[in-house]
Amino acid sequence: MKRKESPRLQAGEYVKEVCLSAIVTYRKRQTHLKTLLAWWNTQASPQLRRTCQWILVEADETPSEGIETMLAGTGFEYLFCENTGVFHKTRALNLALSRCVGAFVAPFDVDLLPVGRTLERHGELARVSPQFLVTGYRVMAAAETVATSELSEALETAEISPEDRPSALWKQLLRGERFGVVPLFDRQRLLEIDGWDEEFIGWGGEDQDVIERYLEDGRSLCRCSDLLYLHLSHPPTLQWRETASIDRNRQHYYRKMEGRQNR
Repeated sequence: MKRKESPRLQAGEYVKEVCLSAIVTYRKRQTHLKTLLAWWNTQASPQLRRTCQWILVEADETPSEGIETMLAGTGFEYLFCENTGVFHKTRALNLALSRCVGAFVAPFDVDLLPVGRTLERHGELARVSPQFLVTGYRVMAAAETVATSELSEALETAEISPEDRPSALWKQLLRGERFGVVPLFDRQRLLEIDGWDEEFIGWGGEDQDVIERYLEDGRSLCRCSDLLYLHLSHPPTLQWRETASIDRNRQHYYRKMEGRQNR
């Protein structure tokens, strides 16, 4: 018996109560985007299709040729954020935040793939745990792309992520530097703290900073090993992980962290 396909939602067509708005920031990662779309088109459940809003925001000098055609029929919304020079991820995230309608908002990197029912389960746990910021784990794939039918094989050769190695764990457990993969922020709370700090430009610090500001109202971070994402490999990105940008971001992060501790 042929399985009846559920109708695809076009951009802006959602059930009355959207659970999750996922923001994908994007710049010249077509291989990863194609892999994410293949996962969405073949693996996403009907429930996830009904309750998840996807916003892809491209931050570049000009829009990528053919990108809107690539997204046509997927239900992904497309935004363009003019961005010359270093990738300004925080500005792109805040632009997309203004369009989010879900009860929860997640920054979702284009090189991540949910494993199994991870994304549905993630939303379920966030809904029943209002005092927690629910986050997951990731493992690092050896390849830049993977067939969605071969996720299990890719997991067998994946490596532990940098944030779960001893030196990073030491900072998380003993210095209070909190981090989690795909945090599901309560949208109203995220708006209260004005989203992401746009003084972070390039790689580093912005994800920890927003988590720590979000948790200042007494909530706690919860990392759940049931929530697993596969992080696809990629070569170094130009104007993203340059030493000067990283140093500037880390100094800004630690100044803010010291200010919070001295209150």
